[in-house]
Amino acid sequence: MITSIGIPGLILAIIILAVFIGLGILIIKGVTQRIKRPTDDLKAEISNLKKKVNELENENN
Repeated sequence: MITSIGIPGLILAIIILAVFIGLGILIIKGVTQRIKRPTDDLKAEISNLKKKVNELENENN
């Protein structure tokens, strides 16, 4: 029961829970960033390649 752990124990439990929630959020953000960065790099590379293809097509016309 709550009375058996006391108020200090309850406060400590809340702090520990908040730390774990914060760590979970940081882990999710890190994973999301690792997934998003290569995608953005690939989009930029595709855009550059499209520009080069257009330039080459214009040179041949």
